[in-house]
Amino acid sequence: MPYCLKLFVSALLLCIFYSFSYKNKKMTNASSGVAIYHFFHIRDTTNIGRIWEEDFQLAFNTQRSLYTSYTKQMQDSILKSKIEAAASMGSNQVNMGLLIPSTAENIFTSANEKTVYVNKIFSENNYLIKEVMEKINWKIEKETKKLLGYTCQMATGICKGRKYTAWFTTDIPVSFGPWKLQGLPGLIMEAYDDSQRIKFTCTRLTLGNLPPPNISFELPSDAIVTSHSDYNRMEKAYKESLGVGGYTGTDASIDKVTVLGDPQEKARKKFTVNYPLELTN
Repeated sequence: MPYCLKLFVSALLLCIFYSFSYKNKKMTNASSGVAIYHFFHIRDTTNIGRIWEEDFQLAFNTQRSLYTSYTKQMQDSILKSKIEAAASMGSNQVNMGLLIPSTAENIFTSANEKTVYVNKIFSENNYLIKEVMEKINWKIEKETKKLLGYTCQMATGICKGRKYTAWFTTDIPVSFGPWKLQGLPGLIMEAYDDSQRIKFTCTRLTLGNLPPPNISFELPSDAIVTSHSDYNRMEKAYKESLGVGGYTGTDASIDKVTVLGDPQEKARKKFTVNYPLELTN
């Protein structure tokens, strides 16, 4: 074989080897990561100007995922730093400014077990609500579009009583997505219901890294297993005893440091949730 031909064949084989190596490495890295989603929800259709917006974090690998409020993580971290700084300076007050409402629950998903676990804290106790993973009969369409540089394909299906359009990418071969949306052959990058009053959009994606230090796929060992109906009864009774639907806007004492709340919170108009995220448990 002529020398030039040998050189060409050798170079071609080397390129093929590196191509497969890179592809396998890319696929391996794409099987785990962290996605940040911006959540948009018009919960009161009589007051469409008031929109619930929040950022969520989805940590995932091939078998498990954890969906939690990124807004709450950031807010808690800032508040903790302010309290520690005030305590170190001998001050007994911390002005935390405007309190952004956030979601306290965590959602664990296990692909192998076909289960979803909703983790909530109530009255200083850890509760775990176990659900059978809903089988979403997705219809995969031909339409595609680019999201964060990934080619995503359209799918439609019904989840928790509402019809959703989802955009997923097979470049990230995991079956998870934001909230309880799952079951497609790739990570869900965007999803919205048919009225577009509910929308999840991936704004940032990091692949191939271990979960952040504060994230664990293991279920909390101290959690009390309960049902949706029992937990809802406890939560309703607690809110009725306070006479509010959440944060009161009053001051709170944490480790002898007084935290000043949002003074405008008391004057805000209470609204009704007539367009809930879930129609069925």
